[in-house]
Amino acid sequence: MRSLEPSANEIVLVTGSSSGIGKACCNLIAENGHWRVYGSSRSVTVSDRWTHVAMDVTDESSVTAAIGTIIQREGRIDAIVHCAGVSLAGSVEDTSIDEAQRQLDTNFFGAMRVVRAALPHMRRQSSGKIILIGSIGGLIGLPYLGYYSASKFALDGLVEALRTELLPFNIQATVVHPGDFNTSFGSNRTYCANANSDSPYFDAFEKCVAFYAAAENNGGSPAIVARRVEKLLSNAQLPVRVIVGAPLEVAGVWAKALLPSKVFEFVFRKAHSP
Repeated sequence: MRSLEPSANEIVLVTGSSSGIGKACCNLIAENGHWRVYGSSRSVTVSDRWTHVAMDVTDESSVTAAIGTIIQREGRIDAIVHCAGVSLAGSVEDTSIDEAQRQLDTNFFGAMRVVRAALPHMRRQSSGKIILIGSIGGLIGLPYLGYYSASKFALDGLVEALRTELLPFNIQATVVHPGDFNTSFGSNRTYCANANSDSPYFDAFEKCVAFYAAAENNGGSPAIVARRVEKLLSNAQLPVRVIVGAPLEVAGVWAKALLPSKVFEFVFRKAHSP
């Protein structure tokens, strides 16, 4: 890592900094000037605006070492923006338990490892902000992305619990649920081994995954999410959750909350039957 002189800037760690929403957050927050940004990922990313630290969120010792490096250099950590995540496609039946566990290990337990490593330092300084990047798929279950949705639903529940636990320590938490944005996330999606022509779900699976890919390719810039994250970092109070997406995506979340479940399910199935 490049050498930096101590400063009065607040310190933020952004995970998943090598691409997509994580990289967009690093770049935009660093431009703000108020924050000193550390970006973490497994692959090395070089930037003249922020500092990279190696981290594999599925490895607790790697997470602990990365947080420790920041504390050693800065003496504090003021915010976490957790963007690291992966997507696994396949029907619930076709996906093996091992495959599902790897999905949850990155998306849910990875977030837990980062949060748990940062909290002792935030408690000691009596301040901190935790922003977890979820998904609209963490509010509406997505067919053939069932375990991905489960991992993001879990983040939503985790934040609800955390907010009460952390209140006495002046630490806040929120979850940001983005819709479809044009990043490499979809192209990096993995598929369960049994998602093949032998599967009884295969035809519907192929159509649904193609539908998701088209929505992602036509999505907005990840800078839109980064701008919302930057605004949250400057807010005095964090909301429980934030939804960032196209008008129809946001409307879908509200429709689920307001419509009778059978009506919403009918409308949702129609929308996901290309």
